[in-house]
Amino acid sequence: MLVVVALFYVNVSRAYFCGYDDFNETYWAEFVDARNPAHILTRTHFISSMFRPVTSGLQYGTWALFGFDPLAFRLRNLAMHLFSTAAVFGIALLLGRSTWAATGAALLFGLSPVANEAVAVAIWTNTTAYALVLWSFFLFAYSLERAQARRWFPPLAGSLLLAFLALFTYEPAIVVFGFIYGYGAIRFRREPLIPRAFLGVLIGATALELGAFFGARHLLAITGTDFVSAGVFLHNAAVYGAGLLSPIDSVLAHAVFGVPLPSTPTSAVALLWPALLGAVVLLTLAALGLARPAGPRLRSVDWPVIAFLVAAIPFSILPILAFRPHPSEFNLYVPAALYAVALSVVWWKLSRGPIAYSVVVGFLVVSYACGTFVRNERVVACGRIVSHILAQLPAATWRTGSWHVRLATPASEKLATPFGIYNYEGLETIEVPAAKTPGAQEAARIVTGNDAVTVDVVDPAALSAGCTVPHTCYLVSANGDVKEVHP
Repeated sequence: MLVVVALFYVNVSRAYFCGYDDFNETYWAEFVDARNPAHILTRTHFISSMFRPVTSGLQYGTWALFGFDPLAFRLRNLAMHLFSTAAVFGIALLLGRSTWAATGAALLFGLSPVANEAVAVAIWTNTTAYALVLWSFFLFAYSLERAQARRWFPPLAGSLLLAFLALFTYEPAIVVFGFIYGYGAIRFRREPLIPRAFLGVLIGATALELGAFFGARHLLAITGTDFVSAGVFLHNAAVYGAGLLSPIDSVLAHAVFGVPLPSTPTSAVALLWPALLGAVVLLTLAALGLARPAGPRLRSVDWPVIAFLVAAIPFSILPILAFRPHPSEFNLYVPAALYAVALSVVWWKLSRGPIAYSVVVGFLVVSYACGTFVRNERVVACGRIVSHILAQLPAATWRTGSWHVRLATPASEKLATPFGIYNYEGLETIEVPAAKTPGAQEAARIVTGNDAVTVDVVDPAALSAGCTVPHTCYLVSANGDVKEVHP
């Protein structure tokens, strides 16, 4: 299974950087953390609400070992995704008691298109944080299996250690404690003879870890963020739900059928809902039909565990829904894992055997694989544009002295509307103006090694009006062609 998943990521793993985050984080490692690595433990990660020393350490360590090499960052991400896929297999095996269900869950998650962006953005450590979350939950579930045999301490200690690391990698990973205590409540009710020492270690370690997390944020004066409005919360929840439940990936549907990408708040989502609901109903009926008579099969499902998994899906993105005004698909990484486990386990119980089970799960696996393939090809194309742009800029000229560079998209060109990292063209492969993150400037500083280079992305009128110094004004076309605007 891991080989199959890895094969779909071979091409994108060789791609160049794509997106402003790749340059912003790499710049921070090279020009900020490298000057004083000890500050990784004592300052925020870019903005005042983020304290992520594990993430900063990973970025600095990868840069220190491999430099500005996208392959190193991409292979790190892929390795974490494969670890997550293995964790999903283990979770499904423990909760569903079936290697078939575990295999299906691992393939559904490993090839899930909505889990792709977290892997395909080279610099992100979301996959690392979520691999820690998934393995923490798996080890906790495994420790419960060994509780009666008094061999529970090593897996429980491993679970709590990984949860602690996850907290300082990506703040929303705090939901792992909800997974642990939610599933633990089900098991504790069924098995009241779990040793008191087990509970003592669990509760004591949880208190220490959460105390350290919130204590560090208090000592470093980490600021919080405001809650979003109820309307934004519900809208984003609907967008996430549509993306997670759709059996046909939105990027695949756009590429094959011309369905608009869900880049706008309502239009594309409204188009996808009828197809989504119809497909879910048809697949559910197919599964139930293959399982006639359905009564005994339905009774064989461990519904409390399935209810826990279903409830854990929205819970896993609650910190995102509550504080982030804009939906971002990479936040569906853990929901995709939980959904794959719940779906595979239930369908295994409802189907009449491996063949019937494979018909439904196989359809989804193939659909997901096609979606992931299309998405990865778009990231590869984005990387080509970035490489083409940077190769044409006069990096050798900018290596010394102070430079103020301005870049613009030609007035005759209209770039495609971005959707994640899958629809970037031209300058937006490096910097998206709406994101307010200086990707173009950081890219120029990285390739020149000169921290005195400043780069502004402006509109064409502003560019042509003030080009007085050679080698400072450039038009960048959608395909990455660069043309200097002379004084």
